[in-house]
Amino acid sequence: MGTNVDGEQMSSTHFVEMVVRTLRHEVGDLLQSVYSAVAILQERLPRGQSLERTILTDLRGRAEMCKNELDATHDLVCPLQLNLDWVELSELAAGIAASFSLRHPGLQIICEAPQPLRVWGDASKLGQVGTMLLMSLCQTARSKVLMRVSKQLSQGPIEWCFTHDGPAATAEQLSWLTAPFSTTRNARFGLGLALAQRVLELQGGRVTAGEAAEGGFHVVLTLPSGPTPN
Repeated sequence: MGTNVDGEQMSSTHFVEMVVRTLRHEVGDLLQSVYSAVAILQERLPRGQSLERTILTDLRGRAEMCKNELDATHDLVCPLQLNLDWVELSELAAGIAASFSLRHPGLQIICEAPQPLRVWGDASKLGQVGTMLLMSLCQTARSKVLMRVSKQLSQGPIEWCFTHDGPAATAEQLSWLTAPFSTTRNARFGLGLALAQRVLELQGGRVTAGEAAEGGFHVVLTLPSGPTPN
């Protein structure tokens, strides 16, 4: 009896993985078509067509959000293999902040990384986590988003903090840290939290989230400053 149940669970898990992989592939092809169409139309539009250009820019931005959400869902559902190496976290954070400053000119996006700080992790996945979290915070911030990279002790862990001046965290949003996909609400922010939790656990780190001291949402990624024992 137990063998049959285990087999059914494995079959169900494999089925879900295949659905996610297929969806990511097919929708990914569609998004590539959107990128190409936007680029062609932007090039051919006459000068002065500001409304049309704004619509195309928004369309491309939404397509990028969709891609990020698909990638996060894939990495949560499917087996995840990390490529661990030294990562210059200050440089990574600054690059993410700079890209979002261009996308959100009405927001003050601050990156405080006073010195080069290296962590042991997967640069690609850390970049994906940072992008997902900042994407969500920028959607709900009133005027400011702050990223801070810091290290309190010379041999201690490194903290990568995200804070905004928008609404504080809700219990439903925070539930994504421990029970991903238990709700479909706040999915974009939830995906960022759940992905951060999974990636950091595999790297020997941890995630905490809640309300900032001055209000707003506050997420802290605590990363090891060197390789951790298996």
